[in-house]
Amino acid sequence: MAQRSVPLNELRLLLQQAPAMVQVHPLSFAFLPEEVRVFERARGLIAELDAPTPQTETLLAALEIAPEFSHRLPAIHCDHDPFVPELNHILLPKISWVQRWVLQQSEVPKAIAERATGDCVVCILIDGLGLWDWKRFAIKQWHMDACFVDGVSITEHGMRRLVGDPPLALRLAEKGYERSFGFSYWERTENELTDLLFAGVTEGVRKVRSFDEALDALHRLPLEGAFVQIVRAGLDPLGHRFRDRPDVAATVRLLCEEVTALARLLAEQCLAAQIFLIADHGILWQHEHPLLLYEAGSGNIPPRYYEGIYSGEKVWRVSFAGSDYTLLTYPYIRRPLRQTEWGVHGGLSFEESFVPFVTIKVTQGGEEDDDEQQPP
Repeated sequence: MAQRSVPLNELRLLLQQAPAMVQVHPLSFAFLPEEVRVFERARGLIAELDAPTPQTETLLAALEIAPEFSHRLPAIHCDHDPFVPELNHILLPKISWVQRWVLQQSEVPKAIAERATGDCVVCILIDGLGLWDWKRFAIKQWHMDACFVDGVSITEHGMRRLVGDPPLALRLAEKGYERSFGFSYWERTENELTDLLFAGVTEGVRKVRSFDEALDALHRLPLEGAFVQIVRAGLDPLGHRFRDRPDVAATVRLLCEEVTALARLLAEQCLAAQIFLIADHGILWQHEHPLLLYEAGSGNIPPRYYEGIYSGEKVWRVSFAGSDYTLLTYPYIRRPLRQTEWGVHGGLSFEESFVPFVTIKVTQGGEEDDDEQQPP
């Protein structure tokens, strides 16, 4: 079945002429000035067209390319990538559309439990890694889904959403991964968040100083039928109190190398395993964006959000654990940044609020199985 490959502006013109089956990420429709009614299945679109009620002026599209309906609907492939910085211009007004069509961070624990297969499951929680930085600098093209941070884009909130309630360890135990191991840079007994994140882990949490230490320990552990949860620092330390200009690309490349080494370790143990990599939030780098003062704040107040409900045209209000928060949109900040602050997070922007959700399958006795990169 032949498909036309068109840019977004041409797709808009084609949909103005007639409904179509379109292969594109549904978030791309948010960039069009007109409303588009989107059907997941082509059959739903056909039923709408055949309904006796009068047709509206709304543009219509189906996300499924169904050959059985090719005689009635054209099939179009659109090459538009919606996960680019231009998303900042429409993010707030189209936020409900984003939450409908993009995996939300609060849905990640359920998604991991549903997708988990193999002899061993490893989940790596990264402190600070935006989708844009991953797309620009990752040296491995594993299967990736875009994930939207549906709340305040800070570590405490993001990590808690990623682990969920019930926590990942208990969800995976119900799927048969009853033995679980944890690795963190912090002692569980000394850090309340760490203790919360590793709830349900059966074999304890080991404090490590580097990812290599975690790999060394994994060499000696019985991993068949086990779940492993690793919390690793990502780009977050580069954004706060960092003297020199951070090398974001080098940090992302190192992370890819470490994950590759982990996949190789699992393969060498003849395990068919699955690795999930997900972050709590991204970073809005001040040297890449013209940040603007929203108010004349000072001191140690959060630069990108308020605790409580505040009004304004440039804010998004959310709730978390019984408290209300107000997030500033791009590119506003509440106070001037310090010389050692290279990046900020906590607000609503493409850079902060979209993170990669990477899935890597490891084949038994071989190297990691790199799935063909999918549209995020």
